[in-house]
Amino acid sequence: MIGDRDLLGFRQRYYELFVSLLWKEPTGELLAALTEGIEERIKGARNLHPLLGEGWEEIGRFLDGPAPERLDETVADEYTRLFIGPREPEVNPYESFYLTGRLLDRPLAVIRDFLKTVGIEKQEGYTEPEDFLAFELEVMRRLIHRQGAAADPDGEIRWLNVQATFLREHLLVWGPAAARDLAAARGAVFYRGVGRLLQGFLELEWDLFKSWGEEPIKSLDEARRSFARSGEWKGPLFDLSEGPAADKGGPDS
Repeated sequence: MIGDRDLLGFRQRYYELFVSLLWKEPTGELLAALTEGIEERIKGARNLHPLLGEGWEEIGRFLDGPAPERLDETVADEYTRLFIGPREPEVNPYESFYLTGRLLDRPLAVIRDFLKTVGIEKQEGYTEPEDFLAFELEVMRRLIHRQGAAADPDGEIRWLNVQATFLREHLLVWGPAAARDLAAARGAVFYRGVGRLLQGFLELEWDLFKSWGEEPIKSLDEARRSFARSGEWKGPLFDLSEGPAADKGGPDS
């Protein structure tokens, strides 16, 4: 992976795409852009991983359905039903929920500690916690950007090590299960394809990093057991410390 700019660009573009689709309702401009060259994209994706091809096929079928001027409204309605309500959301894409069954729990404190060590924090005004799936995907996008900006192979290795740690301890622990749940959600039509796309991509990431470093990638069951042993979290999830300005996590505006 060191020095491979094609692989770096491929990974960064997919992370950017997932952030754009999951951070909030995607724009009509983004949805329209997805239709361009989608047949060739399906063929290329299928050669990399079957689920990537299936995901793009699902997305392509959806984009052929609603009138183009209603695409953003249709997807926004689906996004709201899946992730927000009006009553209980169908999908809870938060690390705390997948590891403890509760929101705003100990995994959120753990991930905040990690982010502090690498100088990434949430944008002001964004209400979702840092263990939100889209936020963790954005963290990876930023770490890959830092790898790309490294001045030498040693710098690349440093940021690949940080990526490996984050994937091994966070995103690859619960992200694949969240992607499967999204693809299987009753209310998912457009996001069924997004879920399959994310499943395939995270499996590629698992293959890339499974032998990187001395520690294996934790399984979801292992992570759940470790938090079950530590009991229910009752500590604060705010930080009163004042540190240097950090890299703000979130999509570029």
